[in-house]
Amino acid sequence: MSGRHKAGAGGKSVEHQPSETAMSTALLRALASFDDREETRGPDYLAEIFLTEDIRRALKDPAAREWVMQNRITPGMYDYMIARTAFFDHIVKSALRENIPQIVFLGAGYDSRPYRFKELIRDTWLFELDIHTTQRKKKELLHQANISIPVQLAFVPINFNTENIGDALAGMGFMKTRKTLFVWEGVTYYLPPAVIDDVLSSLKAIAPAGSSICFDYASLSIEAMNDDSVKKLRELMKSRHSAEPTKFGIRKGNTEREYGIVSSGPRV
Repeated sequence: MSGRHKAGAGGKSVEHQPSETAMSTALLRALASFDDREETRGPDYLAEIFLTEDIRRALKDPAAREWVMQNRITPGMYDYMIARTAFFDHIVKSALRENIPQIVFLGAGYDSRPYRFKELIRDTWLFELDIHTTQRKKKELLHQANISIPVQLAFVPINFNTENIGDALAGMGFMKTRKTLFVWEGVTYYLPPAVIDDVLSSLKAIAPAGSSICFDYASLSIEAMNDDSVKKLRELMKSRHSAEPTKFGIRKGNTEREYGIVSSGPRV
C-alpha cells in the first residue's frame, strides 16, 4: 500500500522514511489473521512479521486486540481490509494457477503474496515496485523473519511521482512481449490524478494484449461522500496520516469513460 510518495508520519516524506499507511495496512491484516471467527479470519499469516515486537506480542492477547479494535480502528475499515485482501488474494492465486508469465505489484508495500503463495509459483516472474525506503525496510524484515525470497522475484525501486515504470523495469527481467497482471492495491488514493494517468499510460505502453490490471480506488459518488462512516474514515485518515493525504477518487460510472477500464471489485 505504499505507492504514495509524498510523505509519512510526522511530516517526513516517504523518500526519507517507510510509509506509515503501508504499516497500518499490515496491522489490519495481522489483526484479521488472529480473528476468532473462522468465517472472517484473514489469511495473511505473514503480516505480523512487518510489525514491531511489542505489537506482535499484543496481537496474541485477546484483550489487547479488542482494545485496538475499539479504540484505534476506524469503523468499517477492518471489514473492508478483510474483503480487499480476499479479493486480491483470489486474483493473484488465479493468475499463478494459470501460470501467467508476469505479475507486477505496483506500490507493493508489505504485500506478502509472493511469499504466502510461493508453492503456486511455477514459471511466473514477479516484480515488486515501491519507493526505496519502504522497500528497503520490507527486505530487512523479511530477512529478519527468515522468509525466503522466490528466485523469480525482483525488487524494483521507483517513485511513481517522478519515474517511469517502463524505465524502472528495464534491465530487471521484465519482458514487454509477455502477458502481465498488474496488481495496484491501496495505492491510487495517494497519487495525484495526473500521476494516475501517467502510470496507466506507461502500463499500456509496456503490456501486450491480454494483460490486465487490478486496483482499488476511492469512490466519489454522492452516496459515498454523504455516508457518515465514510466521512469519519476520511477525517481520521487526515488526522492520523496527515502527511500522506488522499488525492484521488473516481466518480460513479467514470472508470470506463475516463480510463477505459471496466470496474469490478473493491472500492471505498
